[in-house]
Amino acid sequence: MNTPSSSTKSPANASSALQVGRRALTLASQALQGAASALDDSFEEALDILVKAKGNVVVTGVGKSAHIAAKIAATLNSTGTRSLFLHAGEALHGDVGAVDAQDVILCLSKSGGSEEVIQLLPTLTNRGCRIVAMTARPDSPLGKAADVVLDVAVEEEACPFDLAPTTSTSLQLALGDALAMALMARSGFQPDDFAKNHPAGTLGKALTWTLAQLVDSDRMPAVDEEDDVPTLLKVMSEGRYGATLVWRAGTDHQLAGIVTDGDLRRAMVTGSLDGKCAGDLASPSPKVLPSTTRATEAAQWMQAQGISQVIVMDGEIYLGMVHIHDCLREGLI
Repeated sequence: MNTPSSSTKSPANASSALQVGRRALTLASQALQGAASALDDSFEEALDILVKAKGNVVVTGVGKSAHIAAKIAATLNSTGTRSLFLHAGEALHGDVGAVDAQDVILCLSKSGGSEEVIQLLPTLTNRGCRIVAMTARPDSPLGKAADVVLDVAVEEEACPFDLAPTTSTSLQLALGDALAMALMARSGFQPDDFAKNHPAGTLGKALTWTLAQLVDSDRMPAVDEEDDVPTLLKVMSEGRYGATLVWRAGTDHQLAGIVTDGDLRRAMVTGSLDGKCAGDLASPSPKVLPSTTRATEAAQWMQAQGISQVIVMDGEIYLGMVHIHDCLREGLI
């Protein structure tokens, strides 16, 4: 006879799991709200020390605090503050050689008494490094050695045994983000600065790509204004933009207009295309953007204008077209 597996989730078990999850999130939320309310001059003092660092902000810790420290260092680097992560344990075996007197130390330890941290402190102070501590015990060895202490005490961990760092690491991470954002504000860090540190991936494209990187030099639909409709349709079909640029007849590439799918449909509704030429169908004021336009801005502009494609120019030189679908394909919208 088949019997239910002991691993089968009952409604009661599911309800219990939801309660545990909600409790963990509630404790984290309460810790963050409490820290925000309690933020005082020590935060400003820590910020002053970090701002004045002539070297790197070296973020260190051990155990779970080390993982949080690595994330904080990464955030600082991407937001304009030169930083490096130093595992406290590895520092005791040679990696502390990366640290000099011009660096500022941001040390994370809930207890403030982790063995590796205690052993590392004399080396850091002997080198003349200023220390900002994140600890729940200001009276700990770390707290006493630090120039300023940021208190990360929490009432209880989400761990039911109050052992595994959970709520406390959430607070460490959030406080690290708060420092990074305050440093950004102090330094006047801007999106263009952010772009310099993020050249790759979808984010990099959104911040750095221009229309010049979206145009396809093998697809540059263009006709003369005297070209007939079959020629016009052939060029539009080959271009696959749903449009073609129209040059003024008898000129050296003087822009006369643009013909789009919509122009063709409207012309067919109002009459026959027989005897028509490209110039008869062209809209005389085509939308044109310089090749240096940031791609994300161009996409937003096309959406606001209600158009699907735009002509891209480098001064007086026609580079091609960019379709809104090109922006979608590259994740720019």
